[in-house]
Amino acid sequence: MFDIITIGGATRDITFLTDKGRVIDTPENLTEQQLLGFEYGAKIRSEKVRMNFGGGACNSAATFAKMGFRVASYCKIGNDDNGKSILANLREKKISTKLIQTDPNQNSGFSFVIVNNRENDGDRVIFTHKGASDDLEIQKNAIKKTKWIYLTALAGKWKDNFIKVREVMEENGIKLAWNPGAVQIKAGKKGLIGLIKHTDILIVNKDEAIELVQSDKKNHLDEKNINDAEQLISVLKSWGAAIVVITDGKNGAYIFDGKNLLKAPASAHKRVDTTGAGDSFGSGLVSGYILTGDLEQALKFGVLNSGGVVSQYGAQNGIMTKQEAEKQMNRIEVKRII
Repeated sequence: MFDIITIGGATRDITFLTDKGRVIDTPENLTEQQLLGFEYGAKIRSEKVRMNFGGGACNSAATFAKMGFRVASYCKIGNDDNGKSILANLREKKISTKLIQTDPNQNSGFSFVIVNNRENDGDRVIFTHKGASDDLEIQKNAIKKTKWIYLTALAGKWKDNFIKVREVMEENGIKLAWNPGAVQIKAGKKGLIGLIKHTDILIVNKDEAIELVQSDKKNHLDEKNINDAEQLISVLKSWGAAIVVITDGKNGAYIFDGKNLLKAPASAHKRVDTTGAGDSFGSGLVSGYILTGDLEQALKFGVLNSGGVVSQYGAQNGIMTKQEAEKQMNRIEVKRII
């Protein structure tokens, strides 16, 4: 029996640092309010390149393992060098690999991460090739022996996989934390409401929240309120999840259970690479909630864990242990809104 099984992608990452990018503001586009641009046709040089690991299933599992949980990653890789490196990394972190599927006919997932050093804030753009991850097919028997499922971005037959996750939860009393990916967000309320209603903790960033809320043509917010995280979280909570969380980058994060709405500031850690910030925040928050059952403590775990990760390069470096997070709890001042 596992404490938690993480489901989603697995990638080998290369992080490319450059100061040649230019940030372009596009406030008129609500879901793409900033762009990163380079001279067309140019050859961009980097003095620093780092190899790391990524993918939602693996990033979140790294946090749960370091927090002391019995955790397994459920993802799909290729039978290639990157796949072997991914497996070795998971085993080194004491994450069970018994559920991982291997496809000898596909490459493992791979991501190219551009960190924009020009702005000195750690923001990045990620180009990703999902590879074998796109064809993950969940087997119900494989995920029934756990207390929690942490579901991250899926592609391929994700709708079929959602049905299986929901059925396993109902049949075995399993709790669900869900951080949907871009493909799921594009499906909007209509495509996701069936699983949202069964979700214990729903985690999205502000841009994703805007896209989801605007997908509901009958009840979407007007231009005045659509950028208001408090309004967004209230709408998403009405869709049926027990707890909803919205992250808003440097502006902090919100958590709402229908009665208590709390906000925490972003971590004060110096940001050098925001890759994995969402995964580390979400898995840190869920870790804190499982450990304490308290919304405020959960929010603090998420902020601290994310802060540790963004202070280092790569999505799985800087993750905190339970003891390390507990020592820093007083650094985070949570505000009660409701």
